[in-house]
Amino acid sequence: MKFQIRDETDKALVISLQHEFMRCDDAFNELVHWTTKFFPDTNPRRASYRAYNSYARFVHHLYEFMMGAINRDRRDTTSIRADEADRLLTREFQKIITRRRAAILEGRAPAWENDISAYPEDVSPSVATEFRRLRNTIIGHAKHERASLSLSDFFQRNHMYLYLLYEDTKWLWLPKKGEFPDLGEITAFSLAVQHSPSIQTSTHSQ
Repeated sequence: MKFQIRDETDKALVISLQHEFMRCDDAFNELVHWTTKFFPDTNPRRASYRAYNSYARFVHHLYEFMMGAINRDRRDTTSIRADEADRLLTREFQKIITRRRAAILEGRAPAWENDISAYPEDVSPSVATEFRRLRNTIIGHAKHERASLSLSDFFQRNHMYLYLLYEDTKWLWLPKKGEFPDLGEITAFSLAVQHSPSIQTSTHSQ
């Protein structure tokens, strides 16, 4: 469906995008929590399970946020084909890497910035393809491939690009300090469930 910026569809999409990016941020902070404060756990498998789940949610929400952001750029809610998604994500990764390299070469980079060797001149299209396929397998669909898919290998090869995308985006989409946005039905949810018998029973049984 076609829409215009600031019409009702766009306003609803903006709420969805902010919600999705906040979930992405929550997942990343959980990953930091489990891998720095509680890792290794007394049960290493449990700690790994929790870290895996946090990173899986980070990947999922970042990918979904980007698909929604692309829809907004296009002013169209139509689903994006896989090949087009890969192409557009590659373009976004490339823009970020190019900016980083330019800042280093021109002496504008902060002192904590990596050496330019950390950033390749050209981003391989495989990064976006792996990003999409991983999202589908680790959290999007319950596939048998999940048991043998190495999230560790993906992290080593591609996390830098996802992290840079996350860092490049959060200044715009996360709530400002001390504020929390009104997300409509999303932030109204607790009013419907806080007195639910099933919730109360579950809480008391823990």
